[in-house]
Amino acid sequence: MKHRLKYLIIMAISIPFAHAAKPLDILQAGMPYSDVKNTLLQQQWLTVNNTQINASSLYAQELYEQGIIEVADCISMELDACWFEYSKGKLLLRVKTVTRQLLLDSYELKKR
Repeated sequence: MKHRLKYLIIMAISIPFAHAAKPLDILQAGMPYSDVKNTLLQQQWLTVNNTQINASSLYAQELYEQGIIEVADCISMELDACWFEYSKGKLLLRVKTVTRQLLLDSYELKKR
């Protein structure tokens, strides 16, 4: 009985810390954007529709027309970088990809 009580106490203390770990740590540089998007949607992140798409680059507009409405903008230089936006509560997540294969480069999390 003592061992069970110790186990329950340890679990009660440990579980909140396990859930406090960054849920975005699963995102790794080089992941295809489609995998990134699926992961974020599974974690209840919402795509942010770019209502100003006409002011974005032609490549961003092309992605938008393909149904990737969360594309914020792209810059077609050596790396073809694109930014995508998601929201969750009061948080805004900006995901950056590189190359036309849309491989994850980095992301940043901000409060709105």
